[in-house]
Amino acid sequence: MINVLNQQDATIQRLTNQSGSYLLIPTTYKEAIVSNNSANWVGAINEEIESMKMKEVFSSIPLKDALQKVPHESILSTRWIFTKKPERFKARLVARGFCQIHGINYDETFAPTPTFNSLRLLFSTACMKGWDVKTFDVKVSFLHSLINKPVYVWPPMGLDVPKYNVLKLNKALYGTKQASGCWWLHLRKSLQKIGFQSNDEDPITYTLHQGDDQAILWIHIDDGALTASSTDLLNKITQQLNYFLKIKWDVKINGLVGISIEETEQGFKFYQPELIDKLTNLTPSKITAKTPLLTNCQLESNFSAGNMDKPFLKHIARFSLNTDQSHWNALEHLIAYLHGTRDMGALIHKSNTSSEMRCFVDANWGGEGN
Repeated sequence: MINVLNQQDATIQRLTNQSGSYLLIPTTYKEAIVSNNSANWVGAINEEIESMKMKEVFSSIPLKDALQKVPHESILSTRWIFTKKPERFKARLVARGFCQIHGINYDETFAPTPTFNSLRLLFSTACMKGWDVKTFDVKVSFLHSLINKPVYVWPPMGLDVPKYNVLKLNKALYGTKQASGCWWLHLRKSLQKIGFQSNDEDPITYTLHQGDDQAILWIHIDDGALTASSTDLLNKITQQLNYFLKIKWDVKINGLVGISIEETEQGFKFYQPELIDKLTNLTPSKITAKTPLLTNCQLESNFSAGNMDKPFLKHIARFSLNTDQSHWNALEHLIAYLHGTRDMGALIHKSNTSSEMRCFVDANWGGEGN
C-alpha cells in the first residue's frame, strides 16, 4: 500500500511539474552550477560530499587496483539528484544501480516494507491508551549501513580525486540494488540492541517490552513513528536512537509517507489533500461530486481494439486493460469526488467501549461486474 502511494505520488509529480517551478530544479551537475541559484546548489553539493566523507561512504583507489577485482563494465556511473525543500536546497548522489551485475557487485536485494494497517494500529493504540506519539526522519539513512559486496563507482562531478582513481563504496550508496536491504539489516541490528523485536506479521514494525512498559516503532525507509506507554520510556528510546542513528525528530506530527496526519481533540485524522490537489489540479468551483461512483455504474471490459486509439485511453491502458469511455467517465467522476472531499479523512478516536477488536465486512459479491 505504502509503495503504491509513493509510486503514484512520484508519477503525478512528474506529470504536474511540466510547468512552473519545476524548470528551476536542475537535472544535471552542469545545469546546477550555471543556474541562477548556483551558489545554493554548489553549497548543497559540498554539504553532501562532506557528509559522505565524514561517514566514510567511499574510499578513493587507483583504477588499476579496482580492475584486479571487478570487470571494467561493473564500475557504476553516478548522478546528482537535486530537490528544493521548504527550508533548504538539497543534493543527493546516487549510483546507477541498474548497471550492476548479479554475482559480482550484488546478490540479495530484499528488504521488507511496513503495512499501512500497522501504522494505523500504532496510532489507534496510542489514541486508545493515551500514549504520546513522535514522528521522525532518519537523515542519510542508507549511508549508515555497510555495503555487502564490492561496488566501485566513477567519481562524480564536483568531487576532487586523483587522476585515474575510482571510488570503492564502504556504505550502501543510494541507487545501489542492495541499499534497501543493507539499511534494513543495519536498522534491525540497531533496534535489537535497544531491545526492540520485529513483528512476525509485519517484520518492519517493532515492539519493545520493559516490565510494565511497552513501545511500538513503525518505519518506512527513513520515515517513522514511535509511541510508548510512558514519557520516560519514550525519552529513553529517543536518546538511544539518536546514539545509533542521525535522526531529525518532528516538533509536531505533520504526516508520514505522503499522508497528512492531524492531531485532534479526540485523536488523529489521516488524509491526503496534497495528493488530491495534484490529481485534480483544478479550482473548487470547477469540479465536485458527492459519490465516488456514477449512479448505477457497471463497468465491463471492452475488447475492441478500435477503441484504443485515443491518447487518454492509451495512457490509462498502462494501469487497466480493455478500457472504454465508461471507464474514463468513472475515473473523472471519482476524481471529482476526491476533490469535493479533499479535507475528509480517516478518523482515529478514543472510544469508551472495550478494547476488543471488531471487524466489519462490506460484501457485494452479487453486484460485482467482470
